[in-house]
Amino acid sequence: MDISNTGISILIPLYNGIDYLEESVYSIILQTHKKWEIIIGINGHEENSEVEKKAQHIKEKYGDKNIIVKYYTTKGKANTLNEMVKDTFYDFIALLDVDDVWLPTKLEKQTPYLYQYDIVGTRCVYFGEKSISPPIPVGFLNHQHNFLHYNPIINSSAIIKKQDAKWNDIPQLVDYDMWLRLSYEKKTFYNIDEILCKHRIHKTSFFNNTNDNHVDQLKSKWRPFFE
Repeated sequence: MDISNTGISILIPLYNGIDYLEESVYSIILQTHKKWEIIIGINGHEENSEVEKKAQHIKEKYGDKNIIVKYYTTKGKANTLNEMVKDTFYDFIALLDVDDVWLPTKLEKQTPYLYQYDIVGTRCVYFGEKSISPPIPVGFLNHQHNFLHYNPIINSSAIIKKQDAKWNDIPQLVDYDMWLRLSYEKKTFYNIDEILCKHRIHKTSFFNNTNDNHVDQLKSKWRPFFE
């Protein structure tokens, strides 16, 4: 199998964070694995907004035909991601929040695992207002990790099969909800024991604005399925 021929569709939903978009896109341009497409999904703005125009400018600056900027009428991250998946060409979906970046070998090092596991993540490091590497379990997770205990998958590190990519509109926790669903469906998870993703921490990021009540509600929703 020629792993270098594996195509990956990269989703960047864009509501807030336009100031970080170019850095995120450039981290994809630098990837050593070259078969990919980027879909930048504009949501929560008027059509032809300044956000959309700035995203188009970044696309034109790099002149890459594999970068698509599209306006979506959907509201909310989950609904927008579900629509974006419909526009993807490849069978594997990578997630990248607009304020995060990848190290250059991320996709190359994940690709061999895509044919062995359903969800492949990596370790990450925080940057911005924090500079630590959060502890997450590595290797094969299903028999090691209780997903109800805490979320073991860094969103911007994950690659999943297109057929599994469906999000529910859960406030602030659309990704954790999907990992819980896929764990319940007995999908296989693997985290590479290497920092290949950088997660930005800033005043408007989810990290600083999460509501513990949302996490408790999400766990309450899924607890009956796991017990």
